[in-house]
Amino acid sequence: MQRVIKGVDAGFELSWDNLGVAHVWAQTVADAYRGMGYAAGYERLWQIHLSCAYANGQAAALLGERFVAQDAMQRAFNVHGGLTSRPVSPGDWVASAYLDGLNAYVSALDEVPPEFVHAGAEPRLFSLDDIAARYRFTSWFQHKSWTEKLLLGRLMATHGVDYFRDHVLHLSSQDSAQIQLLKEPLQRIDPKMIELAYPEVRVPDFSGSNNWAVTAERSQSGYPMLATDPHQPHTIPNTFFYVHLHAGDWDAFGAAFPGVPYFMMGFTNQLAWGLTTGFIDCYDLFVEQVERAQYRSADGWRPIEKRTESIEVKGGQRRQIEIQSTQHGVLLEPLMQELGLASTVPEDFQTSLYWSLRDVPTSAGALALLPTANSAQEFGDLMFENDVCPLVNNIICVDKASNLQRYIATTTPVRCGVTGSVPLAGWQREHDFELSTAEQLTVERNPADGTSLTANNDTMGEAGDFYIHNFPAHSARADRIRELLGEKSKFSVADFCQMQLDLTDLRARQMVPELLRVLGSSDEPDVQLAMEVLGSWDLRATADSAAACLYYPFLDRFWPRKFMHAALQDDLIKLLPAAAPGLNRFDIASFMQPGSPWAPHAELLNQTICAEMAGVVMRVKQSLGDDPQRWRWGDLHQVAFAHRLQEHPAWAAMTVGPDEIGGSATTLGMAMHMGKGPGDAANGSGEIACRVYHGPAYRLVVDLGDTSRARFVIAGGNGGRAGSPLATNHYPIWLTGEYFTLQLQRDEIDEIETWTFTD
Repeated sequence: MQRVIKGVDAGFELSWDNLGVAHVWAQTVADAYRGMGYAAGYERLWQIHLSCAYANGQAAALLGERFVAQDAMQRAFNVHGGLTSRPVSPGDWVASAYLDGLNAYVSALDEVPPEFVHAGAEPRLFSLDDIAARYRFTSWFQHKSWTEKLLLGRLMATHGVDYFRDHVLHLSSQDSAQIQLLKEPLQRIDPKMIELAYPEVRVPDFSGSNNWAVTAERSQSGYPMLATDPHQPHTIPNTFFYVHLHAGDWDAFGAAFPGVPYFMMGFTNQLAWGLTTGFIDCYDLFVEQVERAQYRSADGWRPIEKRTESIEVKGGQRRQIEIQSTQHGVLLEPLMQELGLASTVPEDFQTSLYWSLRDVPTSAGALALLPTANSAQEFGDLMFENDVCPLVNNIICVDKASNLQRYIATTTPVRCGVTGSVPLAGWQREHDFELSTAEQLTVERNPADGTSLTANNDTMGEAGDFYIHNFPAHSARADRIRELLGEKSKFSVADFCQMQLDLTDLRARQMVPELLRVLGSSDEPDVQLAMEVLGSWDLRATADSAAACLYYPFLDRFWPRKFMHAALQDDLIKLLPAAAPGLNRFDIASFMQPGSPWAPHAELLNQTICAEMAGVVMRVKQSLGDDPQRWRWGDLHQVAFAHRLQEHPAWAAMTVGPDEIGGSATTLGMAMHMGKGPGDAANGSGEIACRVYHGPAYRLVVDLGDTSRARFVIAGGNGGRAGSPLATNHYPIWLTGEYFTLQLQRDEIDEIETWTFTD
């Protein structure tokens, strides 16, 4: 089949293999990217259209009134980049070639795709501005650390710093001084502003991945290896689009967000790279002293800046939203009033939110040249443009010459004295921070042990000139990678595949002994049964595990919230799990530190834990019966996902599961679940007690000694068109922990369709 893309250099072919992977066979790199854009449009046009609407603050125009607040918030902070001129980039030619292909597909449509018909929308052409906005949106939404700062600031101001000191990763004496200085306004700060970040959270009156690499010396093949498995919500279509580009002697395979030409994770003939969400703190929350239409700065009083954003609403009237800002960022209380979340605005102190990219221009060509690098050093040089990178990620890159580097790919404040964990006084000059540089964010160069790893953890500790991760995920997965890498001197591809599936839970290894000590204080029969089951656990979250049926539902009940609320009688505590997920350092031992103000509540702690465990045992019995020998984690913990439009005929077949699955949020074989839990689901409704909704979007292991034999599998599949069997064809292999061999040699690929492109 022959197709046309204007501006093609030499003509190329696009083929699809039996795994659903797109392969572009071109003579020039630009043509390869044209094919990538066309293929992405063919499979994922609605996904691209919707993502651009989110990034540009136009979701309400596409989806209706409920997205007005989201659009207003993002436009207020220039997430779309329209308030700063888009700079020219050396990678613009790649982005433009990609758009040639994507827009050629849109222009050639002879009928409106069914997703657009369902939404009452029309396909449109895309621009460099769309690509730049998509990158900025990635930085904006991945880690909303400012809600942690808000809750922590108010709780510390109300109850004292010492109550929460042991539950924060980083807290300095200067942070404590800020709490004391701002005590009164922090006690009055309106927690309803959290709804600006998490619209689904309703505030009462009063929101991961694994990645590691080794150098040649640690590999059985004598060449470097990399393993990566990015964690995303399980969806159909998959979060990423997977494509292989070939031009001359250049090959690149990777995973990209549909609609952008940036391979987030992948490999070429010369190097391999992987990525995890960095839990990088790119936000600061400021308490601003205001008076009439002015705010106090280090240089005296300044006028509050005002502008109006116009929000188009599908089926409704366009909304005019006034935005008020200081030098740090947008004032949140006036914005809440504009959106109907508050009836009044404080006249003495207000809260401004700083985001590191608000006033920083970013390009469309950023990141596009990464697959053209020939070394880890060159890869790092291409990641930043004038010290700016529009991401919030940890990236590991290793090249064929065994150079291994890790970068914190972001643009973030260089804080001094304060850590960034709590709100700051806006009128103090020392809080006007500089932005980071590429040199500061290249954090590992050829580590002595020949390994580098990240897993959404604090990767820096006390190293570096400033704190980067303030509210990271638990370190259990990272610790397990480090433990496994220490068990052998050399590794194979099979070893890395097995590591990705590992179900040993190091958080449980730490917590279960503490838990058993507390449970031992109770004579209640169900608590004693829990002690027996947990005491014999091998700490592996297998589908056959009985102990997992108790341990993980017990964590789901978030006993720390109940304990802290009972001790402090503060309803704000109830918001912690949903509104401040980064405040997660609440293990039993953290409450019982010597001298902690929680210590006098030790008996309440024990009672709370025992009562919660007794409740869990009762609920598991309701679901699985009274005999713990018959309890299986897989009978509660199951994975199922589907296309959002599965209720309509065109997408009815695009669904998988439910199927039992092991794992947890803190095992390398990661499986995060939600649901009503055991007991509530035992009502004949077919409801999954603990439904797995988040985990590896795909798994990749590559040995640079033979990149034509990488191991690879997608959670669902690479397809996205209505009714496509390629949207779910990987699922059975992914579920059982198996892998496909990713063939890149054309004579070895099982091609199911091929198209030819000319000018």
